[in-house]
Amino acid sequence: MPRAFRVKDEILSVYPNANVSLSPKTGGFFDIVVDQTTIFSKTEKIGTPIERFPEAGEIVTLLQKAGY
Repeated sequence: MPRAFRVKDEILSVYPNANVSLSPKTGGFFDIVVDQTTIFSKTEKIGTPIERFPEAGEIVTLLQKAGY
């Protein structure tokens, strides 16, 4: 879960008032959901053409592109 903590810290560094929660799951899931909309999913390949974890700063960029 260290990568999840990295992403959480990145989000909070730009959006300090954000409510970020981590929900441990099995099976390789890694989803970023904002206001009930998935902006990144490792397994469903939302936000990326291949199954992978987000790169450093990628989630903040996706949030900004989505208007957050």
